Amino acid sequence: MNADEEYLLGAMGDAYLDVKRSELQFYQKDVSWLEDINEILDRLFGLKGKIFKRDVFWLRKRNKRMAARIVELRGEEIVDGKSFVAGLFDSEGSFYLSSKSKIPVADITQCDKGLKSLEIAKRVLDGLGIKCVINGPYNHKHAKRPQFHLRIYGAARCGRFFEEIPLKHRRKIEKFMSLSKSGGLQTLTLLR
Repeated sequence: MNADEEYLLGAMGDAYLDVKRSELQFYQKDVSWLEDINEILDRLFGLKGKIFKRDVFWLRKRNKRMAARIVELRGEEIVDGKSFVAGLFDSEGSFYLSSKSKIPVADITQCDKGLKSLEIAKRVLDGLGIKCVINGPYNHKHAKRPQFHLRIYGAARCGRFFEEIPLKHRRKIEKFMSLSKSGGLQTLTLLR
């Protein structure tokens, strides 16, 4: 499995694959990230989806060969995993300062259906020496399913995550950079 395939699998944390209709759908507030996903689809399958605007941006593509390959990929083992974690974080992750201690946190949220993805990400991060925890289940009043969080706490660990994981989502990279400039990650020298 190559890096683009791993990234796409990770990004599926915020996507819907209708196997019956051979249709892939992504929803995102940031259209530039959907354009990045389109570039990956082009490199992998030689096709691009169409991006629509509703409440959020929506990328949609129907293709039998693409859907069949994604189903195959789901059955394969994640080898390197950095791109998988990047795709998962770019689709469902965030950087913020903890409300109680004001320390930086990298957080990836999934419902119970996505717990396996969080466990894969934890295995990859543990292998890189980046300590993280999976918290949950939490029953949020607006969520239909229990929620789980993979969290990385602290400036040094978040900085290491940022250095090791090849994130693509521009707004999330900008958020990390703003935390570093505001003093939340003041101990790091960031080159990206």
